[in-house]
Amino acid sequence: MGILFGKEREMGIISIISIIICSNGLLFYIQNVTADDLKKSVFEQQKLLQTQSTKDIARHIGSDFNLVMSMLYGVANSYHVQRGELGSEKTTKLLDAAFNAHNLTIDRLFILDKDNIMVNTLSAKSSEFFLGEDFSFRNWVKQTKVSLTPVFSYGDFERQQIFREFISYPILNQDTGQYMGMLVTSIPTVPFFAHYGNVQDINSKFLVVYDKNGIMLANGASETLIGQNFFGDYTQKFINHNKILNILTRNLLGGGSGLAVYDYGRGERLTTQYPAYVNNKALFFIQIVTPTSEIYSRINTALSLQRTEIVSLSVAASIIAIAVLVILLSRWNIILRREVKRRTQELEESYDEMKRYLKEVLSEIYGEKAPKAKK
Repeated sequence: MGILFGKEREMGIISIISIIICSNGLLFYIQNVTADDLKKSVFEQQKLLQTQSTKDIARHIGSDFNLVMSMLYGVANSYHVQRGELGSEKTTKLLDAAFNAHNLTIDRLFILDKDNIMVNTLSAKSSEFFLGEDFSFRNWVKQTKVSLTPVFSYGDFERQQIFREFISYPILNQDTGQYMGMLVTSIPTVPFFAHYGNVQDINSKFLVVYDKNGIMLANGASETLIGQNFFGDYTQKFINHNKILNILTRNLLGGGSGLAVYDYGRGERLTTQYPAYVNNKALFFIQIVTPTSEIYSRINTALSLQRTEIVSLSVAASIIAIAVLVILLSRWNIILRREVKRRTQELEESYDEMKRYLKEVLSEIYGEKAPKAKK
């Protein structure tokens, strides 16, 4: 019976310990599975939201450029400009009104005559350009005179080391079609695109904007990338020639939207992209880049609370199991003491019975052989 109780107690202890280990393991397994599912869910939601956000930003950028184009069209076809009064006071007032209506986008508005000489100008700050300056050497000026259509310069560093996008609009006589000069505006690319997203901090979600040639007009990864060609040596060294990003960007410059996850050595990132259309042509190309650590940081608090709950449950389960074990051990000890007492009493009774039996036997033996007394 003692052996039985020993085995039962040993099995009970092993069972309780097993329950503690299994329950804790199950709790942590459930917690890890839940965390993985939550991360996947949040990441999928981020992809959908960021894809839509990229598309919306590209449309807003295209819309703002279209508004500038409409303004240029209106000024180029205004009464005094069409009369050839390019440098007149009345034309200056017209430029002033147009500039003030778009000064959050453009920082200069000026007119070149047919000989490429600046004859009228307005700017938000002191300009490095002056009346009478010759712009004949500018490629976008040459292209405008040849094509007689609006031309985008696709970025240029000026004397103040500000990267700008120049838009030139030919002034053509509405009756004869004769070339009279051109209306030009400039847009500082980094401040302009900063209206749509972060263009300065690589550690947060940031914006990247390309022209059709792959020149970066804004890039939150680094200011040194502004004006660089994405496929040039400098940029390729910066991104460690990452194949995924190269394929993604090449597809974007071809007019394609899409997304990808990659890591070129500065942390894993999710990038979504979409082209921006101006006059129904894809002229600018937008990427939104989000570090995945930023995406997952949104659920870290929730996961931390969940871990705390899991640990609390685990501790509570362990305490309960230990309490049960203590109670069982106490009960087993009580039962064991009762059994020992009962067996001891039985042994004592058996011993007394044996003594009496032995006494009777001896009495019988010695009683039969006892000698008779002499007379």
